[in-house]
Amino acid sequence: MAGWGDDPELERLRALVDEGWTVVEITDDPNALGGPADTVVLSKDGNTETVTSDHLQFHHYVEWLREEHLDK
Repeated sequence: MAGWGDDPELERLRALVDEGWTVVEITDDPNALGGPADTVVLSKDGNTETVTSDHLQFHHYVEWLREEHLDK
């Protein structure tokens, strides 16, 4: 898993969530090339976006998303 540096995919994910996209699926791949990675699938108005990153900050944000949007 990558460190705490800037992660454009985290910023993209945050922007999509802020724009009202709905989290529909979160998966983690502990065997991803380059280290463990998380993937979030979002939907809005019939469109789907997928965001993947191996950054630690991304992982923490995804865990929060999982608790707030999927585990309720």
